[in-house]
Amino acid sequence: MTRRKDTQQVKVKYETKTMNATPFGGLYVFTEFMHQIGFHQRFNVCFEKLRKVRQSSPSQNVALLAGMIIAGGERLYDIGRLANDQTIGDLFDIPSTPKDTTLRDDLLLIGRKDSSRAALLLDFNILLFEKLGLKKITIDVDGTALPVDGHQTGAEKGYCPAEQGARCFQSSKAICDETETVLAEWTFPGNTHCAKDIIVMLKPLLDRLQQAKIKIKLRMDAGYHSDALLLELESYPDISYEIAVPQHEWLKDKIRTLPYKSYYSSKRQYCSFAYGSGLNGAFRYYYVERSKKPAGSQTDLFDQDDYNYRVVVSNQTHQPQVIFQSYNKRGHVEKHIEELKNQYALGKMISGNFEVTKALCWLSHLTFTLIGMLRQIALRKKMKKYRLRRLRFLLFSSIGWFVSHAKKKTFYLALPRSGPMPFDAMMQRIWAF
Repeated sequence: MTRRKDTQQVKVKYETKTMNATPFGGLYVFTEFMHQIGFHQRFNVCFEKLRKVRQSSPSQNVALLAGMIIAGGERLYDIGRLANDQTIGDLFDIPSTPKDTTLRDDLLLIGRKDSSRAALLLDFNILLFEKLGLKKITIDVDGTALPVDGHQTGAEKGYCPAEQGARCFQSSKAICDETETVLAEWTFPGNTHCAKDIIVMLKPLLDRLQQAKIKIKLRMDAGYHSDALLLELESYPDISYEIAVPQHEWLKDKIRTLPYKSYYSSKRQYCSFAYGSGLNGAFRYYYVERSKKPAGSQTDLFDQDDYNYRVVVSNQTHQPQVIFQSYNKRGHVEKHIEELKNQYALGKMISGNFEVTKALCWLSHLTFTLIGMLRQIALRKKMKKYRLRRLRFLLFSSIGWFVSHAKKKTFYLALPRSGPMPFDAMMQRIWAF
């Protein structure tokens, strides 16, 4: 390394030294939070006896993998980078860092238990709702393609806008808008439509939330729309929905003849109509928004309409612009999907075995949910809005080491970039959980 001083260059010597310290001492915050929410106990309840415990239990290995993702790991073999960092092992109560092959064996067992994975994810969300006193939530359901380069089991050619014609997996998720946590997630082969078996997938989630007496507003795009889905949602007393409607021919003819109205001098115009086609003759309300097409944007020779249309169906009656203001907030889920891909290794940690891939995708969503819970419980003001990459810089990348003295073990942490007082307040909120 050289430094410039006026016109001279001064060489600065360096030496490498092995120390029992970790550059990710801020993971202490994460491990303390995991302890407070009873992560290992809840994991063992959901998965029961997954296997015999040897050096480390499956719950410890999953917690360590979540810590690896928080530290920036994006591949399963990145766990080997922590092999010489015993401080990380001490933080997670693991005597030695397991091999990636050992972790793969655990992930294979986890990948075979779809209901257990779903139960644990939802269990943490309900715990958070109870802590925050939430009685009404908004759920956004959306899917994304995860393109891959190899020929992994389940990686098939399908709908993949990012890389046309590429092999991929399909990942669907239900995200709570208020807490920014994942309520449920599903991973499918790449040639599977995102709406396939959506009723079967949503039903356990809706049943559990109904038991917890939580009211739900569900927002979905047109790819999920079906009469069967609407009837299923209408069978629940405390569920409202806002779902985009595909514009079939009968609907195109209908919306072109309706009277439209602008609100608050907006360039967009709105109208609504209703049909008694719901469960037991209940009304379904259709809300339409139209906006002027840009000049010269006509793409169909026989389409002489000057407007673009959007249609949303709901079982609740409101003014049309209110419905679209609510439905447009569904765009938050797109940001969460990008965050999952870019910061939580979703689609980057994959395996040749489809069951392991399902477990790895679930792990990304679980880590996203745990950080979302930490954000809601422990962080305040600006830090509550920070995403993982920013938190990694301010909080998790701080030097830390253990010191044993008089039969007591103390963890020393270099001053986090968040500052000492905010850090102390954060820990007090975690311990008070």
